[in-house]
Amino acid sequence: MAEAIEIKEITRLQFFARMRKQGFVKSRVQMARNGVTYSRGCIGEPGWVTVTIPKGHEETFHILGKVPYSGIYIRENNKTAWGIHVPAQYPMLSLCLGLCAGEYENSNQ
Repeated sequence: MAEAIEIKEITRLQFFARMRKQGFVKSRVQMARNGVTYSRGCIGEPGWVTVTIPKGHEETFHILGKVPYSGIYIRENNKTAWGIHVPAQYPMLSLCLGLCAGEYENSNQ
């Protein structure tokens, strides 16, 4: 997330619709009760990935899989010492979508 890029804000409805366009489906196994998990591919296959977004807020998201952008992304102003901190000017849902589409790459890894 080093250089300044313009990322447009999207709604949750737009986010999940675009995830489905990328081949994600709502996962049969939800990673958390307070979140929604979408997955693409089968466990163990190259490119397999799950994305979990909390239901109540958009301050964090979790990408799990054997992909270079795997990790827990959190807002930069969050006081936690773990996770990949995202500057406040980047809309989290759009960033998550862009990472999964290969439009952006995680420079922290």
